[in-house]
Amino acid sequence: MNIKNIVTVLKRELGGYFNSAVAYVYLIAFIAINNGLFMTQFFLVGRADMDPFFWALPYVLLLFIPVITMRLWAEDRKENTFELLLTFPMQPAELVLGKFLAALVFYIISLASTFSVPLVLFICGSPDAGRIIASYTGALMLGALFMSIGIFISGLTKEQIIAFVLTTLSCFFILLLGMDFLATFFDGWIPGLGSFMKNYIGASGHGASFNRGIIDIKDLLYFIVMSFIFLLLNGLSFEGRLRPRAKFVFGSAVAVCLVGAILFNWLIKDLSLGRFDITENKIYTVSDASRRILSNLKAPVQIKVYITPVEKMPTAIKTLEQVITGKLDELRIASKNKLNFKVVYIEAAKLIEANQQQNVPGAPATANSLEKSLQAKGIVPFQVESIDKDALGVRLVYSAISINYLDKNEEILPRVLPQSIPDLEYMLLSRIVKLTLEKRPKIALFSPLSAQGRDEYQSLSSLIVNNGYNLERTALTKESAIPEGTVTLLVINPGALNDRQLYEINKFLYQGGSALIAAQGFDYSFQMIPTQGLDATPIKLNLDINRLIQKWGVSINDKMLMDEDNQVISVSSDQNVGPFALAIPVKLPNQIFVRQQLFDNKAAVMNRLSALFYLWGSSLDLSDPVIKQADFKKTLLFTSSPKSWQMPFEGGPLKGSSLVYPKTGSAGRFPLGVILQGQFNKAIEPAGEDKTEALNNPQPGKLVVIGCAKMFSDQLIVNSPGNLSLFANIVDSFALGDDLIQIRSKSILSRNIKKLTDSQIAWYRFIALVSIPLLWAVYAYIRLLLRRKEKQAYLSTRGNNEA
Repeated sequence: MNIKNIVTVLKRELGGYFNSAVAYVYLIAFIAINNGLFMTQFFLVGRADMDPFFWALPYVLLLFIPVITMRLWAEDRKENTFELLLTFPMQPAELVLGKFLAALVFYIISLASTFSVPLVLFICGSPDAGRIIASYTGALMLGALFMSIGIFISGLTKEQIIAFVLTTLSCFFILLLGMDFLATFFDGWIPGLGSFMKNYIGASGHGASFNRGIIDIKDLLYFIVMSFIFLLLNGLSFEGRLRPRAKFVFGSAVAVCLVGAILFNWLIKDLSLGRFDITENKIYTVSDASRRILSNLKAPVQIKVYITPVEKMPTAIKTLEQVITGKLDELRIASKNKLNFKVVYIEAAKLIEANQQQNVPGAPATANSLEKSLQAKGIVPFQVESIDKDALGVRLVYSAISINYLDKNEEILPRVLPQSIPDLEYMLLSRIVKLTLEKRPKIALFSPLSAQGRDEYQSLSSLIVNNGYNLERTALTKESAIPEGTVTLLVINPGALNDRQLYEINKFLYQGGSALIAAQGFDYSFQMIPTQGLDATPIKLNLDINRLIQKWGVSINDKMLMDEDNQVISVSSDQNVGPFALAIPVKLPNQIFVRQQLFDNKAAVMNRLSALFYLWGSSLDLSDPVIKQADFKKTLLFTSSPKSWQMPFEGGPLKGSSLVYPKTGSAGRFPLGVILQGQFNKAIEPAGEDKTEALNNPQPGKLVVIGCAKMFSDQLIVNSPGNLSLFANIVDSFALGDDLIQIRSKSILSRNIKKLTDSQIAWYRFIALVSIPLLWAVYAYIRLLLRRKEKQAYLSTRGNNEA
């Protein structure tokens, strides 16, 4: 094979693109559609990632790739230059490669022309560059596959329209076969068929890892081999066109090549060929913290995976075992065999059959069966949706993990699903860390009921227990004091506190405890006024906690905090639609949105958090002289935006003037969260006869004060990932140290863009949508002028020669 011949064909074809207006129209349309679809929702969603761009790109390529490839051979056939090409001193393979590479280079130029989108992302926020690079790599590989299909089909016909239609349908077919919903449909009729087509033929599943930021060798090989097969077939169609029984031989070659490609994909599916995790924080790679924890184990950890066999699993979770064992194998290697695992296959049907036999006289006993022993541990089958012959049903499946270490009580993860895989490393390592401790860490929670008698913070209790901690409630009284052995005290929305309760908090911190105090100055009620709309009325809350913490240089401000960077919430109105209350969207400046740019990312608890929703919170007043005198180490966690302000409480509904950023300006950047570390002194005395009670055993403690309790309420913490992660980080940091925070931070981060003005948004839209098409239009015009000049010079020279 002669490289010079390939380059010659490449230059000819590439020149054919750019010597006509078609290439520039194509480029401008490609940029306008891809960038336009993305930018329509970018500023509305406000996230600095390109996921929507790469989700839509394959469907755009279904139309644009055939436009590139339909002319590659069909045009030569129609203009009768096809036979002339084959008479050149070139092999068919050189012609095929030259044309394919020319089309691929043109596609790469088209793809590169969308770089204005990541440019805008980097201006507006902090996107994950690794994920973007990997996603572009996946788009390149998918485009190369579509292009090889297109050039193959173009060689079979002389009609460009036919080539376009057949290429579009073929690419859509191979893309569709890799999708879960189609695999589920086929599996419902013929078990295993849909999964087979998805894993070994379809392209979608192989492209998904690129969009996550992973370059997997197996996926690269899939695209390379499949592209090679279609290029090979294209060359074979020319070489054997004049031989006897050419159609039969070529049809056989097509069948053999496609079967060979499927067989190759089947052979490499379960092989560990390596992968490259190029995400910013290496979120799919075992963290250094996990390596440290596992290397310090005194004995190996034994893990068992109880799971239903893959052939009995619904299609959507057939790969679950492979993903779980893949992660465990990575941990095993990282631990140098201090973590070992075993897979135990179990079918839920056996448990059902055993239960039925117990109700039959004379049936054999099954009390000692594996299923019964797992039930005693809390491992039971659970229902998942399945589709069988177009009917929606459910299946009982097992997917659980048990963790054993020395003679400690076994830890159980009763349900491991695909959506929990990103947190699997954290779930395992947090349990392992707890197993290495003499006692499971104990958390004490003080959170009084609301005025309506509701517990607004039940989700916190569930989160603490689910993360493997012992939780006990406390009333902070002498009779219901902080339980002995408590490592972390959580004081959430404390309200009115007497001297004894304040003393209990003081005593806990004095003796080296770690505490989180979250309290705010105001709650709000909403009322619909028929002629005026919705009124928001502030309700002043008790801040008795200030009597204690102000002695240490921090207090919760008693003014209302407002911020121009805020979010919409839905408030129930008095109007009903049938049995349902009508929800009204409300956007007020006290519904504060704290972006990542306002975090101190050096603080472990703030590491890689999503933005926070600081609902109706207050700012903190920090007295640096008092903090310095107490010799505390102060870490400011996060602040409000530069355009935030405070309003005094005057009673009655919020007025229009209080909802607008003051003309005189405001200092802004008010402290919202702080950590104090050091020796906390005795700041308050217990009441009455307890005044003689002495404090002893002083130890350095930690105190986190946040001026918002509502952000941890049930209605917010579940729907605000940043709020949830902040709370979990604080608890883990206090109870187990910072290593687990590093492990939990290894997740896909919701990266919010910074606050932008209308003029900035307009300018960034121009950059993304207009700048590159404008440059291509200018280049096309200049190239046109130069070609006209060359033509005129040629004609002039020819005329002179003839004269």
